[in-house]
Amino acid sequence: MKLNGFDRIAFIYDFLAKLVFGKSIKESQQHFLNKIEDSSKVLILGGGTGWLLAELLKVKPNCEIWYIDASQRMIALSKSKIDPKLAVHFIHGTERDIPSFIKCDVLITNFYFDLFTYDQLKNNITRLQSSTRPGGRWIVTDFVNNEKWWQVIMLKAMYWFFRIACNIESQRLPEWSNLLEKAGVKEIDSKPFCRGFIKAALYQF
Repeated sequence: MKLNGFDRIAFIYDFLAKLVFGKSIKESQQHFLNKIEDSSKVLILGGGTGWLLAELLKVKPNCEIWYIDASQRMIALSKSKIDPKLAVHFIHGTERDIPSFIKCDVLITNFYFDLFTYDQLKNNITRLQSSTRPGGRWIVTDFVNNEKWWQVIMLKAMYWFFRIACNIESQRLPEWSNLLEKAGVKEIDSKPFCRGFIKAALYQF
């Protein structure tokens, strides 16, 4: 993923998401926050504007969080939403910039998988596994393609928009559930949103 690719749309990102998906986009990402234990070490990759970070800290203020995003503007927006005294470490970068010493209890990747090609995502999953302790949990929220006509149209439109606006390389949604299964990451719970177009899932390493 290219650094600062999402800078152009950072200021309207949440508005666009709500305009297209309504409450589903936020409800899906919040769904498994209650599964995070107090005082967990949490790695949020591709955190966006920081609204989810603020919500997490409301319910789990004792967590230590590493917040990584490829957009400087997204990080600036995220910092503005929280108390600077809380244990949040902001990193401008991608999965390649995760500090080697991190072994998190919980990994959160929301609408992250859809940014990559199948092969890129396969490599990224391996990298992320090495940053999470054995038995740790992975909260995933992303689109799924059930081949319904309206989903196919929506995906084509979204990929066209994000290629133009943010220079993402991927042109189609990778089969991320299949990749996680092959990597030995076990799904322990899930819930569909937006008529099955969005899936929130809880995995365990």
